[in-house]
Amino acid sequence: MNLKHAVIGLLLTGASVTTIAQERKAPAYPLITHDTYFSIWTANDQINLSPTQHWSGSNSPLLAYAKIDGKTYRILGEKAKQYETVLPVSEEGSYQFSYTETTPVGDWTSAGYQETGWKKGDAPFGLNAGNPKTRWDSKNLWVRRTFELKETINTPLFLKMFYDDNVQVYINGEQVFSKEGWSNDYEYLPIADAVRAKLKKGKNVMAIHIVNTTGGQYLDAGLAKEIVDTKENVAVAQQKSVDIKATRTIYQMQCGNVAIDMTFTSPLLLDDLDLLSRPVSYISFNAKSTDNKAHEVQILFGASTDIASNRPAQQMKADQYSSGNLQILKAGTTEQTYLTRKANDSRIDWGYMYLAVPKQAETSSYLSKNFEGKVAGTSLSGSQLFLNAGLDLGKVSASGKEKYVMLAYDDIYSVQYFKTNLKPWWKEKGESIEAQLLKADQQYAEIMKKCIAFDESMYKKAERMGGTAYAELCELAYRQSISAHKLVKSPQDEILFLSKENYSGSFINTVDVTYPSAPLFLEYNPKLMEGMLNGVFYYSESGKWNKPYPAHDLGSYPLANGQTYGEDMPVEEAGNMIILTAAIAKGEGNAKYARKHRPG
Repeated sequence: MNLKHAVIGLLLTGASVTTIAQERKAPAYPLITHDTYFSIWTANDQINLSPTQHWSGSNSPLLAYAKIDGKTYRILGEKAKQYETVLPVSEEGSYQFSYTETTPVGDWTSAGYQETGWKKGDAPFGLNAGNPKTRWDSKNLWVRRTFELKETINTPLFLKMFYDDNVQVYINGEQVFSKEGWSNDYEYLPIADAVRAKLKKGKNVMAIHIVNTTGGQYLDAGLAKEIVDTKENVAVAQQKSVDIKATRTIYQMQCGNVAIDMTFTSPLLLDDLDLLSRPVSYISFNAKSTDNKAHEVQILFGASTDIASNRPAQQMKADQYSSGNLQILKAGTTEQTYLTRKANDSRIDWGYMYLAVPKQAETSSYLSKNFEGKVAGTSLSGSQLFLNAGLDLGKVSASGKEKYVMLAYDDIYSVQYFKTNLKPWWKEKGESIEAQLLKADQQYAEIMKKCIAFDESMYKKAERMGGTAYAELCELAYRQSISAHKLVKSPQDEILFLSKENYSGSFINTVDVTYPSAPLFLEYNPKLMEGMLNGVFYYSESGKWNKPYPAHDLGSYPLANGQTYGEDMPVEEAGNMIILTAAIAKGEGNAKYARKHRPG
């Protein structure tokens, strides 16, 4: 589904805004929304019943616990399942398959089978996509992988596999998985306890037959066991309400005799480009007593480094340091290869995520290998690490107390624009991410005031235009629409506001996606509308696109190096560009922008 269809679907789906027991519902609830990469949502109507996610569906875990008079409640997220590698897939370690592309004779799935005439090849196997190490371009492939176990496995066991397409998997001669179809990523497939019990110390064999029927082909397979948390003794807080505003999502959680308002604010105010481009969101915790008694309240917040990785197994480096009045935690992949991923279902794995809290006696920050894990010092390496903050609100009465954390992302380079890597807009003045965090902290009260005022103003205007249901739809669509874009400056010193087609072809700056999203930006800042057209005009006027009508797109996000869509749409795209240019003239009250692009 592309952005256009996603927005239309949001507006038309009956479940988008319903009132059930006075509670508002949404397909997904925005938490952190800045751009297509720094984007975290919850797909659950109750925020503490499932892990938070990137829009693609991959986990981007945020967790928060509230300790009330010594009793702990989970108020945000849920721990994602964690796995320990038993037999690595290729992203976790190098290994080889024995393989043949001709039908084997005999019981080729058994542990004692003689692999006479079989070849050896490094995993993964495939063709083109996924960077296979061994080329496989035939229809059928049979593979075997012999492995040693040092001990028996007594916890749930999973087959971890990426396959394309039809596949049958055997362990020690017994089938454990069969499917006609393919996966788009690694899947954890449960292995029956009876089969797991037959795994023995010493030699075991995994055997796979895979058939390519259409499209791509790929195979990578290993084993993992689930890490079972037997220590957690946490109650689930009651969610009393959720309220979605244009720039904020507000949850009221009940933890015993204490109510906690948890507010996620991404200050996407379109009339302030510096603030709009600042990649810092606030998560505020306001606690108050509901029984007229004072209660001791502490908040523990954690953000997983999965937010800064494309795959959970990627190696991360995390550090702790101070800057000005802030305690800062920073994490990113060890590879740091910029602008290398352009697939639709991919996440950023370059740049760095940050968790910052003001320096106070009542706040702390630390690194750990898992949420609530042991404090790890000022530097930590590994996968799926956690950046944590502790907020001690002390004695809380009915008047309430509030503290907040800031979550940020510095992508270093945002997009490649006709072979030139562009920094995010906020970096154009040479400021560091620490400077942005310090400003965000200093301006917290002012920014929250502006967001509240804008939220109220936008709602009232929309309500006057179309009623309550329309106003609520506008609130839902606001952050979703904006955060599908990235704000940068072109080498020609022009504003660029570049969109990504999510759940579609991953195209960047698609003209027929720009068109239906235009009313929002025309209403609040026509300069952003110019930023959505500038790249398309440049593409044509520079001669890089030499057809007598506009291109469909500028490439595949984040690489805006020229159209990648397989066909042209001359009438639709030309009509869109003409109408939008006229709309800018009307919105700005002059035709300067149109004259700039008029020939002659």
